[in-house]
Amino acid sequence: MHTTRTILIASTLVVSLVSAASAKDWIETVSLTKDGIDAVPIEVSADAGGYTKIKSSGHRFLLKLHARATSGERIVAMKLGAFKGVLYFEGDGGKWSRSFANRDVGSGTRRTVTLNVSPVVPTAKIAWQGPSPKQACAANMAQRMAGGLSKSAVLAKTWSVSARAYFELDAVAARKNKAANNTWSIKTTTRQRDGMTYQVPVQCNAGLKRKTS
Repeated sequence: MHTTRTILIASTLVVSLVSAASAKDWIETVSLTKDGIDAVPIEVSADAGGYTKIKSSGHRFLLKLHARATSGERIVAMKLGAFKGVLYFEGDGGKWSRSFANRDVGSGTRRTVTLNVSPVVPTAKIAWQGPSPKQACAANMAQRMAGGLSKSAVLAKTWSVSARAYFELDAVAARKNKAANNTWSIKTTTRQRDGMTYQVPVQCNAGLKRKTS
């Protein structure tokens, strides 16, 4: 009896491992890249004391989403998020995300899905990698002052710097029959993610008026 039970458990484990291995192979590639030249900066306000806040309420990001399933599967959904750990089947905890399914991805008929999107993300919900725009402006001011400029001279000018935002893409694939019948779920799909750093132009506005002669 003990031997039979051991064999049964071992057999179940092998089947589970094979299923998991097969599921991993359902998606060939997932990629998230910048799509075009982002020329509109995020503006940072300033006064005589320094940089005070991010003036821009949101920023439009230019992104290309791409996912390709293996031959027996289809891409059925994607989720783009401005944070780490984006998962299509889970909530975001108040962070920014956008999901794509049904017609957005070809209603489960496509092995390869590529989308060009330009979402406007509230600046308060952007995940910054390294300094925020306000911090980047403050760092630029410190650097200029270390080079000999006075604080008032720095704040009398408008400066161009940059900051880095983070995004992730989660792609979901299902077997062809499940995808075609729209009967897929978290239990009958597999998923894969890709992340990217997006360089954002930042404009550090002047906080003092220039003196005119």
